[in-house]
Amino acid sequence: MIFPSRAAAALGAVCVLAASSAAAGLSCPPGVLDEKGLGRVPLFSSLPLSRTPFARNWRRAQKELAKKFPYLLFEKPENLHITLAFMSVSGWDPAKLADMERLGLDGPDLSSGPVTLTGTPDLFGPQKQVAAMRLEPVPPSWSKRLRADRQAMTDAGLRPRDRYDDVFTPHVTLATAPKPDEQRAELARFEKWLSAHARALGGLRIVLDRSVKPVYFVVIGRDADTRFEPLRAYCAPAARQPGR
Repeated sequence: MIFPSRAAAALGAVCVLAASSAAAGLSCPPGVLDEKGLGRVPLFSSLPLSRTPFARNWRRAQKELAKKFPYLLFEKPENLHITLAFMSVSGWDPAKLADMERLGLDGPDLSSGPVTLTGTPDLFGPQKQVAAMRLEPVPPSWSKRLRADRQAMTDAGLRPRDRYDDVFTPHVTLATAPKPDEQRAELARFEKWLSAHARALGGLRIVLDRSVKPVYFVVIGRDADTRFEPLRAYCAPAARQPGR
């Protein structure tokens, strides 16, 4: 996932103001919503990959990666995902969550069985600062539906238009260079490492089956401490107040 502003995520994470949205049935931890009950941290929908074989292989590689590429920020295995729709950095309305879920959680058609995508190392982001796996082949019907869903949410006022709305290029973010202009060589070395270790990483394959369910996530924290929390679980009162 490529975020327009990591700083915005940090601001939301440290804010001590608590807010809730009774209309959406959500009661969020401090910093997620502002005093008007609107989101103040980034929100996006995605297919979470934390329980896939690739994520397990990626977890085993973390120590080696930290030694070989100490200045890259590697995505945590629990954060791996394929973005479906980026909603906004802030200002999203939790009272409209039902509409967002109706339009923004469109996975691939699995009626004929699981969909297998194969990754190729590539660079993403406005500064080519994000090393990721570009996934192919993309079912054309899935791409068409997702692009239509994004436009429908924009037309309904649920999100602003995003620079990536006209295309669907599924990818899995693996590493980010905080200073990309100074880290071109390191990014290139990581891409070569990824290709060389493709077999150990399960052939860079992502298998999407019925166990991979689309979810809305909020972004909490920043840089190495960033985590993606499922919106409904993170904001459910029962999740924050065990025993009540």
